[in-house]
Amino acid sequence: MVVGAPDTGKSTFARYLFERLREEGLSVAFLDGDPGQSTLGPPTTLTLAIAQAGERRFPPAGQLWRRFLGSVSPSGHMLPLLVGAARLIQMGIERGADVIVYDTCGLIDPQQGGMALKLAKIDLLQPQVVYALQVNEELEPLLQPLRRSQCTRIVDLASSPDVKQRLQAVRQAYRAERFASYFKRAGFLKIGWRNLAVFPAPRFALNRLVSLDDAHRFSLGIGLVQDVNRQTQTVTLFTPLSSLEGVQSITLGDISIDRETFRDSMI
Repeated sequence: MVVGAPDTGKSTFARYLFERLREEGLSVAFLDGDPGQSTLGPPTTLTLAIAQAGERRFPPAGQLWRRFLGSVSPSGHMLPLLVGAARLIQMGIERGADVIVYDTCGLIDPQQGGMALKLAKIDLLQPQVVYALQVNEELEPLLQPLRRSQCTRIVDLASSPDVKQRLQAVRQAYRAERFASYFKRAGFLKIGWRNLAVFPAPRFALNRLVSLDDAHRFSLGIGLVQDVNRQTQTVTLFTPLSSLEGVQSITLGDISIDRETFRDSMI
């Protein structure tokens, strides 16, 4: 597990670690756990991918699974994030990964529950090693008790001086680019939700982001609500999915996406 604040080089190190472990001949999975600045999937998702044998590139092109968080921030979504990470890691282990590199989100602010979230992840997932990148000992409230408990090995790393801080506008522009890329080949799909589970309830609204999930609630794809008919209980989505094959449920997110700019906003 790789932990650190935003803009500490956390994701760069996680990828480096992933590549070095693959060079050792191990079956390595990478868990992208940042729903706002995701690299393996569209924003609002957590994605686990397993590298194919002999593969030498990132992102890995092997099997992947996604969980939909429905938000670009863990704030207010910490329980789904914990459940999603645990389910993805379980899947990676079941599919034969020797080791999983978990690149966590950058939320560490104690006032927003960041430290409690990191501690809960470590307590739940029991990583063999936690790599901690920090600039001014900002992770010490988390690391000090972990060192004393010896429940996991802690490896301290200094953040690279070459890492640049990214403004919030830059982060939002990155998300818009990722959404635009994901929906580049999207079309319209009309769905009757009468026989589908809808979490938490069928409160569909224009441009609300939703996920189409399989029986295990892994996301098969995401979509934007374009039309709702409550009399017939049908909803039309703008989505790359061309059919409902494998879809068992719909999960509503907490953001909407402007189809012109692909910028997100909270509902």
